[in-house]
Amino acid sequence: MNTMAAALVLSWFFTGLWITLMQALGLGKQVRLEGPQSHLNKAGTPSMGGVAFLLAAALVYALSGGDRWAGLWLLVLGMALLGLADDLAGSLRRPLRAREKLAVQALMSLTFALWATRLVQYTPYPALDVLLIALVIIAACNAFNFTDGVDGLLASVTAVLLLPFLGLPTAQAALGGLLGFLWYNAPRATVFMGDTGSMALGALVAGLFILEGKLWWLPLAALIPVLEVLSVVVQVAYFRRTGQRLLKMSPLHHHFELSGWSESKVVFRFVAVTALATALAVHLWGGRG
Repeated sequence: MNTMAAALVLSWFFTGLWITLMQALGLGKQVRLEGPQSHLNKAGTPSMGGVAFLLAAALVYALSGGDRWAGLWLLVLGMALLGLADDLAGSLRRPLRAREKLAVQALMSLTFALWATRLVQYTPYPALDVLLIALVIIAACNAFNFTDGVDGLLASVTAVLLLPFLGLPTAQAALGGLLGFLWYNAPRATVFMGDTGSMALGALVAGLFILEGKLWWLPLAALIPVLEVLSVVVQVAYFRRTGQRLLKMSPLHHHFELSGWSESKVVFRFVAVTALATALAVHLWGGRG
């Protein structure tokens, strides 16, 4: 657990420095005018905090001697760089196009999948495994990205999802990094992780489930990110078909906010659901390898 403690302290330090740097540069979050009105006062809050906690986690992981899944960190840091590019473009009001991000995600996910299929197999056909793993990584990156929208939500949900793998230095370093970041990201947040953090966390969690042979249990454990991305898909499809909205707003956490839940209540309840879903997944995979 020394790895987690070291990552926590370093992340806390780096995130504090990052907030100071972002404030000095005048770089802050752009808030959507069509979002919940309660979020408008968050405009200007330092963002891209994923840089700080991921750097801390990666450094501590490397210094700890790592584990057998070192290759996963290349994917995580690659997704972080893509998210950082998107965050920087967004701060200049020139966000990357969805198809541009998807193309880069696909390239990195396929590269990871080619490496991963040398270590784990889920079907009798290697080519199908590559496609399956790549699709899961892409889906997770975007699902986690949609989940990031309420102070402390994604970091807390991800922390729970890492607990089954706490015996691995990768999970220990990542969890410590998240806890250090949550010191500043807890409501009311003084820093956001941005796409830099959210896409990287999606890759990290999905990668751990894949490499540990637990891919089939990922949709259950990560129920909240699954529901978040499905809420967007259903909302868009329903609106195109009927011209009306099924939910008050998507992703799902915004629907509950507009239904009267406070941000803290959304976070607490979504984390409770994640804890229950993760515990159920662990119980079901017990003894199955």
